[in-house]
Amino acid sequence: MYLSKDEEKILSGEEGEAKQLALKLIVRVGEALGAQKLIDIVHAHISGISYDNIGDEGLQLIRDFWEKGGRTSVFSTFNPAGISIGIESPLNTDKEYVKKQLEILKYLKLMGFKESYTCTPYEIREPKPYEHLAWGESSAVAVANTLYNAYTNKEGGPLALASALVGKTYYWGLHLEENRKPNILVKYKASYKLYEPYSGLLGYYIGKTLGDAIPFIDIHFPTKRSIIDYAAAAASTGNIILTKTKNNTVGRDLDFDYMDKIVVDDTEIKQVLDEVSTATIDEVDIFFTGCPHKTFSDLLNLIEKLQILHINRLTKPIWIAVPGTLGRKLKKLTKILVEKNIQVLPGSCLVVSRLRDLVNAVATDSLKTAFYLPRRHRVRVAITTLDEFIKHYGR
Repeated sequence: MYLSKDEEKILSGEEGEAKQLALKLIVRVGEALGAQKLIDIVHAHISGISYDNIGDEGLQLIRDFWEKGGRTSVFSTFNPAGISIGIESPLNTDKEYVKKQLEILKYLKLMGFKESYTCTPYEIREPKPYEHLAWGESSAVAVANTLYNAYTNKEGGPLALASALVGKTYYWGLHLEENRKPNILVKYKASYKLYEPYSGLLGYYIGKTLGDAIPFIDIHFPTKRSIIDYAAAAASTGNIILTKTKNNTVGRDLDFDYMDKIVVDDTEIKQVLDEVSTATIDEVDIFFTGCPHKTFSDLLNLIEKLQILHINRLTKPIWIAVPGTLGRKLKKLTKILVEKNIQVLPGSCLVVSRLRDLVNAVATDSLKTAFYLPRRHRVRVAITTLDEFIKHYGR
């Protein structure tokens, strides 16, 4: 691999041990993949910072980088934690677990990471077209490539951490324009409009069916959120981290004559719905939404919806995951949240948390949730809309 003089200096240790170790990791991975050089990035985002995911070994790795002088070189953010931030939560009951999680977060903040606690870093800093990123978190990567036309591979947590410290990544994969062309045409013929959860059902099917392809879907997604939910599901069930759609693709990128083609109609969507639905709405303990994270506006809209419908209190709660930066804002809403039976999870997510028998069955509009909860926590899932849940459990 070709290295510039400045990169050689880092690799030789002239800029400290942490940068040296970080660049060594990036170079080794890049060389193994066949990358010819490194490239500067403008934003790093690391996944795998939940203590439930990485344990003491991951905590030690992050602490070691800090103790060796590791500091961020570019704008850097990190994923949701295993606990809620700045608010009481049923996820925060294990004191030793909370202590270890807070220690991980402490070292990240000391190294210069923004206090983001979110899987939606594009809500904190919106990527620009064609700029290079080094992001972990598969759903965020898929959104960056698909919605914003930014350039990033899906990085493991340690590699994204290394890129944050040196501001570089290997020039390979989706950083190269020639690797970003669609190679299969998806004709969407289903009658379902692509709002939650149907955009996620489509993503679930595409990921499971196409693996690591770059599909072109011949439809215009109706909202930004519908693209986010599609991308999160497709990246979970497969390795679909770039999709071309009528929202983001110009004609010169397409050559349908040489593409394989598949058709998705009501049969495929219903097939996924039957596959992932292992509980009924009557059996669930909660409704969970916010995987990927919802915004503060989404929370306010939920409260407003309940007020308009004159629902004093839900008989079963809605849990909603939002970025950890919203912790302080939520305190002003505490009374109404308690009254309506809404539990907010700032900076966390059920997927990366330690549920430990808190729930047995969950209703959700998130297909990413539906993919991971049975596998990670043995929780059964019912796919439904927020409106259907409110109608069922509102009073």
